[in-house]
Amino acid sequence: MRPTRWLFLLLGLWLVGFLVTLFWAISLSAGLRYVYYIFELSYLIFLSVYYLRTKRVFFQFSRIIVWIYVLQLALGLVEVFSGWHLPASGSLFYETTTSAFQPTGLLFNTNDYALFLVIFLPVVFWRLTFLKTPWRYIWMFTILPVVFYLVVMTYSRLGLIALFLVVGALIVQYARQLTWFIGACVTFVVANVLLFMPQVLNKVIGIIDSSFTEKGASTSDRMERYKSLWQIVVDSNFRGVGAGNSPIQLNEYRLGHEVLQDMILAPHNFWLELLADGGYMGIIALIVFAGFGCYAVYVWWTGRQGSDQVLRLVPVLILLVFMFSSVALSTVIDKRYLWLAVGMAISVINFSLLTDRERRTA
Repeated sequence: MRPTRWLFLLLGLWLVGFLVTLFWAISLSAGLRYVYYIFELSYLIFLSVYYLRTKRVFFQFSRIIVWIYVLQLALGLVEVFSGWHLPASGSLFYETTTSAFQPTGLLFNTNDYALFLVIFLPVVFWRLTFLKTPWRYIWMFTILPVVFYLVVMTYSRLGLIALFLVVGALIVQYARQLTWFIGACVTFVVANVLLFMPQVLNKVIGIIDSSFTEKGASTSDRMERYKSLWQIVVDSNFRGVGAGNSPIQLNEYRLGHEVLQDMILAPHNFWLELLADGGYMGIIALIVFAGFGCYAVYVWWTGRQGSDQVLRLVPVLILLVFMFSSVALSTVIDKRYLWLAVGMAISVINFSLLTDRERRTA
C-alpha cells in the first residue's frame, strides 16, 4: 500500500477532524452516526487496497462483482416487465405514475440502482475482455443494451449522462480498431428495432425526454438547497455545524425556525455537505478526492498504450461516476457500494504504481 499510504493518512485526519466537530454539534446522535460512516468507508477502502494488492487477486474478486452485477440486471428486468419488486424496494413506497415499473434491484432507491450499474460497469467490462473472442462480444453486446435500458427506466438524468461518458470512454480505449464493427452492430440493432419494435424505441425516447424536461421543480429545489448549504457554511464562520448536522440545519433554514425533533432535509451535494458539516475540516476530504483524481489520471496516462489500458482507465471512470453520484444522491456517506468501488479503484492505482516502479528498477 506504499504508493497510496498518504491517502489513508488523510482519511484518518478526516475522521479525527469530524470527531472534533462533535463538540459544537447540535445533535450528537447525528454526529456520531456520520463519524461512524466515515470510519466504515475508510475501513472498507483499507480492506480493498490491502487484499486486492495484485492484478491476479483483483481479477478473481472481479468475478464476484460480475455475478452480482448480472443478478442486479436480472432483477431489474423482472421489475420493469412484471412490476414485481423485493419487499425493501423503494418502488413499493413511491407514489408516482412510473414507480411501479422502475427498477431498484437489491437497493432501495432508483438513483442508487442506476449509479450502481454505471460505477461497476468499467470493472465488468474489463473482466469480459478476458473471455474468448466469440463469447466476449456476445456478452458485451448483451450487457451494454440491457444496462442502457435499465438506467433509462430509472429516470436518472445524471445516471444516464454518466453511462454515456463511461461507455464512450471504454469503447474508445478498448475498441479503436473495431469502431467500424461496433458502428455496424449498432446500426443493425437500431434498424431492427425501428422495423420490428418501433414502440419500444418511442418509449425509450419518451422516457429520456421526460427525464430531462419534466424535472424543473426538482432542479430548482436542489439549487435552493445548495444556496442554503453555502449560507450555513458562511454563518458558521467556516467552522461547520458539526458532523452530520447540516441536514438538520438545512431543514431549519427551509422552515425559517428551529424544530423540536431532528427533522432533516437531504443536501444532495456531498461536497457542500462536507463544508457545512466540518468547515475547514471538510477540506481534508476534498484533498483526499483531489489526490485520488490526480493519481487516477496519472496511472491511466502512463499506461494508456500498454496491455492494461482498460484496467488503468477503471479508476478514472469510477471517480467520474462518483462525482455524478455526489450530486445525484441525497447523500453518499452511507452508500457502501460506492465506497467499495472507490476502494477497488484505489487498489488498481496502488498495484499499477508498484508494477511501474518494479519495471523501472528491473
